[in-house]
Amino acid sequence: MTQVIRYNGFTPTEPVAEHPSGLWLQISGCFFGLAIAFSSGWVSAQDKVQEQEGEQRTALRPALPLYFSTSLDAPTALTKVPLSDEIARIAKGTDPNNKQQLVSLQKQQTEVAKRAPLVTVNLQHGNTQGSGVIVSGDGYILTAAHVAGRPNQRIHVVLHDGTRVEGKSLGLNRNEDAGLVKIVHPVRSPDNPWPHASLGSSTDLQPGSWVMAVGHPGGWQEDRPAVVRIGRLLRNIDSTLITDCALIGGDSGGPLFDLEGKLIGIHSRIGVEVDENMHVPLDVFYKSHERLIRSEAWGSLPGFRPYIGVEGASVEDSGGRCVIERVTPKGPADRAGIEPGDIIVRFDGQKITVFKELKDSVDAMVPGDSVEVELERNSRRMIVRIMIGSLNP
Repeated sequence: MTQVIRYNGFTPTEPVAEHPSGLWLQISGCFFGLAIAFSSGWVSAQDKVQEQEGEQRTALRPALPLYFSTSLDAPTALTKVPLSDEIARIAKGTDPNNKQQLVSLQKQQTEVAKRAPLVTVNLQHGNTQGSGVIVSGDGYILTAAHVAGRPNQRIHVVLHDGTRVEGKSLGLNRNEDAGLVKIVHPVRSPDNPWPHASLGSSTDLQPGSWVMAVGHPGGWQEDRPAVVRIGRLLRNIDSTLITDCALIGGDSGGPLFDLEGKLIGIHSRIGVEVDENMHVPLDVFYKSHERLIRSEAWGSLPGFRPYIGVEGASVEDSGGRCVIERVTPKGPADRAGIEPGDIIVRFDGQKITVFKELKDSVDAMVPGDSVEVELERNSRRMIVRIMIGSLNP
């Protein structure tokens, strides 16, 4: 007799019966994200199940959504450390009130701190470097948009042990500083996955929740693993998590974990005060993960808009090249010595053929970046260095 499987809002803890197509569906654990409007959401497939008596019944089978080719609580993820009932209460913001709770809290933090650096990477391209976190066995890396730079450029990925592998930047949600990178060489097989983090959710995080920030401040260092800082969530507002975990240059793009070792955010900006730093909530990545995988780029970075102060000649007047028509007086380009009539050939090592490519390259920068620009003036090639400015300092 074929078993009828019913669901009441949660996935089962044991394998379900064989699907009519011949595929097997096995989901472990309990999925807590019912109230979260993820972009891929729940997919309900109506499977007809026929009992021995011939009665037709319909069972709704929710399928766990995949993000960046992995799922929440993926069994191959490394960072999850189950919480005891006592620590679960403390994790949500309750202060420990006795020695035993302090010891238990320390043990929990120590175990997560052992695992988190294994999935935290250093990302390098051009004059830019930052951090990232591997979130799938086939090598997807979440980072900040301002670390990834622009889509489809080569990224050097430095693993926890110093091994360097080749990556490529994919999509950028600059409005919320969310970026995606993928390891492209070497390629790992399913039975030999890249070490990756357990995915969590940022929607229901409460102020006071214990969190752990990980990154490579100052870049990867041979005599020092990724640095772990422990703190608490101060605010969960709109598309930003604010914590008191201290961040410095090089931490941008690194992971923020909850006390269970689940990824909940990505480091974005260092606050004016050292104990107020901003992170991209993980649910922002979920909502736009399909666009990020397609290497789309949109928006501008929060709090500022990079610019150099030039306007391009019209298509008719440019002859299919990036010809500068106007230069803003005392702007970054003017201070660098760029003049009207100059033809931009390369920007930060990237070949430039039309003005739109120059605009896209500037949009991928961060104010304060120092960039090398190769240009042609009166049939002569020359190189200048320009400091990227901001329209919203």
